[in-house]
Amino acid sequence: MRTQHRTYALPLSALIAGAVALVPARGQTPDSTQFRCEGKVISAIEIQPHPPAVTERGPNVLRQALQRFVFQSGTTRDRAIRPFLLARVGDRCSDKWLPELARVVRAQPYLAVATVRAESDGGDGVRLVVETVDEIPVIVGGGYTKNGLTNVKYGNSNVAGTGFYAAGQWRDGRAYRDALALTLRQYGLFDQPIVAEVNTQRDVLGGQFNASVSRPFLSDLEHIAWYAGGTHENSYRGFVRAPGPQLSLPVTRDVWSVGGVARFGWRGAGVMIGPVATYENARPNDAGVIASDSGLVPADTAVFAHRYTPYKTFRAGVGAGFRWLDYMRVTGFDALIGEQDVARGFQLAATFERGLGAFSATDQSSLVSANMYAGAGTPRSFVGLAMQGEELPAGGADSWSAAALSGRLAWYIKQSDTRTFEASAEFAGGWRERLPLQLSLGDPVSGVRGYNGAAIAGGRRAVLRFEERRVSYQTKFIQWGTALFTDIGKTWSGDVPFGESVVRPSIGVGLLAAVPPKSRRMIRADLAVPVAGGAPKGWVLRVFATDMTRFFWRDPNDLAPVRAGAPASSIFGWP
Repeated sequence: MRTQHRTYALPLSALIAGAVALVPARGQTPDSTQFRCEGKVISAIEIQPHPPAVTERGPNVLRQALQRFVFQSGTTRDRAIRPFLLARVGDRCSDKWLPELARVVRAQPYLAVATVRAESDGGDGVRLVVETVDEIPVIVGGGYTKNGLTNVKYGNSNVAGTGFYAAGQWRDGRAYRDALALTLRQYGLFDQPIVAEVNTQRDVLGGQFNASVSRPFLSDLEHIAWYAGGTHENSYRGFVRAPGPQLSLPVTRDVWSVGGVARFGWRGAGVMIGPVATYENARPNDAGVIASDSGLVPADTAVFAHRYTPYKTFRAGVGAGFRWLDYMRVTGFDALIGEQDVARGFQLAATFERGLGAFSATDQSSLVSANMYAGAGTPRSFVGLAMQGEELPAGGADSWSAAALSGRLAWYIKQSDTRTFEASAEFAGGWRERLPLQLSLGDPVSGVRGYNGAAIAGGRRAVLRFEERRVSYQTKFIQWGTALFTDIGKTWSGDVPFGESVVRPSIGVGLLAAVPPKSRRMIRADLAVPVAGGAPKGWVLRVFATDMTRFFWRDPNDLAPVRAGAPASSIFGWP
């Protein structure tokens, strides 16, 4: 959250203060009616995967055709489940950790349901039975106007049941080249809980390439986590402005990071520590352009002249974290009636990196980054707080600069089994940026609904969201619901080009659906109406699918590109 002044120090005190009032809840209590396995040796592990509940399994030819050709679904194979089951034959079974084993398996995005139970093997040991139900893997999206198709997206999040994600997208470039994107992601690489990803994107102007491989920290049952990856970016950062057409500033940037941590347990808590290193080479331009219908033309302003300077840096240091969490299963928080696991307790991850002169570095500033989460509550009322921030010294002086901070505070009230009220406050901001930054109220994801594409932006943005969801009609294959919502957004001008201090509200209604009914994915058709000036249209209809149950907060897309290197959340792999 941006101050008006020279308050450049990262508010780490705010990260720590969030933990004071939120005390970790007690661990999950195993079901007293289930078989007790405490201390017995696991002699076998049996995995029982099932297709999506819409198709089910059986000899029905129509059902099989629906699964294979319509939903592009192949039942998840053992090799996409077993790497994330943090138990092996020969281990000692623990009733306390059975729900945790199921939670980690269930956290994989291609699974809707996962349970783990222990059964007697007929002797002195036990066998674990892992039962899963798939999400519908087909990915279909697109846009259409009176001029025809504007974009098309197609893919599969679980190709042939192997945990392999593949999706491609095309977008009409109008006067410019068409945009193309391809994302490939493999879960359970080398039969380990490792995730590898490649993303290549050709934009209308510029493009980028991302690659990473990581072993995320998913549970206290793990002892190590690591990350290696980076981005090559040749982008045109957009700047909206009220009096004229949007400007674009070319930026070329390379960021590559590697890090790892080991966990040490202590009285139910965990402490992680390990090395981290980051290389960054940024080359922002000092002259903007206008993407007109006849091609690129020089900007009609010199606002970018000598504003952003190129730099190259190499940093090395240490990552450390503290984690004291347990998980609670709830229904209908971020899905219609689907189950999700919410974290209660506290975790804090941080990296401390010192700038070095290696790799022809022209900038030797150090970096501090932090990622905090805290949560407390019951299945009827739950409060969560997440924050992510970073800062670095300005050229060896005593002041601090290039700060970036984002976060979310949310309160869920489950009024009944069919009604959920959600109030949230989201924030993103930057101070004395070294790279081009502008945060818009018109951002389709992080902005105010109804103001899509609005030329209202600043250096800091806050959005209050209030929404009441109701579950209504259900069939065998689909669950319907409705939503009433209102957003109130504010920008602060800060020190970004064309920044404004503006407040804008909107109201709207949404039609919600889940396929199958207990899916954690939600399909939404939101009709939002702006109630103040500055919106390009009188109303906005947006249809999209989302799964908010697997993460509490993600860094906004318009803030993430200015972060210096990999944040602590990437190194630790925490949600």
